[in-house]
Amino acid sequence: MAQVPALKLNVTAVAGRDGFALIDTGSYERETRLLLAGLAAALEAHDLPYRALAVVNTHGHFDHCYGNAEVLRQFPDACVIGHEALPDYLRIRGEEGRTDAVRFGMPEADMAAVRIVPPTRLVTRGGAEVYAVGSDRSLVLEAVPDGAHTCADLVVYVPHCGLVVAGDLVEQSGPPACGPDSFPFTWPDAIRGALDIACLAAGDADGPDDTGGVRGVLPGHGEMVDTVFADEQRREIAGVAAEIRRWHARGRSVEEAVARGAWPWDAPAVTAAVTRGYHLLDLAPGSARRA
Repeated sequence: MAQVPALKLNVTAVAGRDGFALIDTGSYERETRLLLAGLAAALEAHDLPYRALAVVNTHGHFDHCYGNAEVLRQFPDACVIGHEALPDYLRIRGEEGRTDAVRFGMPEADMAAVRIVPPTRLVTRGGAEVYAVGSDRSLVLEAVPDGAHTCADLVVYVPHCGLVVAGDLVEQSGPPACGPDSFPFTWPDAIRGALDIACLAAGDADGPDDTGGVRGVLPGHGEMVDTVFADEQRREIAGVAAEIRRWHARGRSVEEAVARGAWPWDAPAVTAAVTRGYHLLDLAPGSARRA
């Protein structure tokens, strides 16, 4: 696992005797080249081949998949894997992602030069599949069935070490990022599913030993956490969702809800979540708020 300092972003390589799968690729191609150069050195030190067999995108935000083109430039035969909704997500929101990246401090010229490459091997929503990383490693891939951090989140379980790569379903470096493309009301169920993913690898010859289960959760941003942390974050998001519903049902404004509600996060994170939650509730049938 490598961490990109600017956003405390985690990029993971699962490597074996035949090559590696790279989970997420960074924000722009120059950044991805540096990540790959570091990976090449690490693989050489362990006498493992520098050959990308696959790229796995946990979702469509710029920092997680805008480096796809650079990986494919170096490894044209690598397949790109993602949630079945991700190609449409990138088609609709990809250009907006460039603007977001610059707002978050990414170099404008680098972002303008990015070629956005969607996945071509798609995991069906609500389904899971095993991807063999060569002959001696495997990944269990699960496409989140309902919206969470985005509409196209993918969870990766690495059976041989009991690691869940959660993407931005879980964040350690700050509050969960609930943006205009997030779904706070179904997000908690997605985290529950991520923590249950180990059961999909039961009986896998490459799976964990008899201690079994999930031994660690790698968030999209920040340090490695355990299942207790991830479940506590699930509870936090569920509590935020319930509080959003409460204030919306009372017909209160976003501003009043943020100012007077009981929230576990700072004001910017809460404002984003409440704004998005109100929008979703306003779209729901029969959702007229009381005056």
